[in-house]
Amino acid sequence: MSNLFDLTKNYKQVYDLISEGEESEVYIDTLDSVDEAIEDKADGYAGVIRQLESDNDGLTKEIKRLQDRKKSNDNGISRLKENLQLMMEQTGKTKFKTNRNTFGIQKNPASLKILDEKKIPKKYFIEQEPKLNSQILKKEIKDGIEIEGAELVQTESLRIR
Repeated sequence: MSNLFDLTKNYKQVYDLISEGEESEVYIDTLDSVDEAIEDKADGYAGVIRQLESDNDGLTKEIKRLQDRKKSNDNGISRLKENLQLMMEQTGKTKFKTNRNTFGIQKNPASLKILDEKKIPKKYFIEQEPKLNSQILKKEIKDGIEIEGAELVQTESLRIR
């Protein structure tokens, strides 16, 4: 990845350690050894954070590209198998060997097809525990309703602009 942000030697070293997957203790020790004012240290941290965020953006795009490519491959595999099976069925050659492969059409295990779920007796359904709807619970607590067993908590996190 290209270095988009102006990282000093110490912060470049921290960036490299994080990128290489080092344990956090290693790069925290490196950060602790940097002897600078808090403002300068904060700028260094921000540079490393922004570079890592930039790297993540690139990785996210690459993951999507590879997932799209895999989906395309899977679709191609399905089409080729369907076409080959159709040719074998049309020619009546449903089982044969070549020098490199053995081909055969066989029956799959029986699968269940639900025609109308409403007509199926209740004994075939699995009872489930109630599931908490945390969105409604949160909204009602925000609206001032006191609910035992739950409370709103306010946390803090760093923003860098």
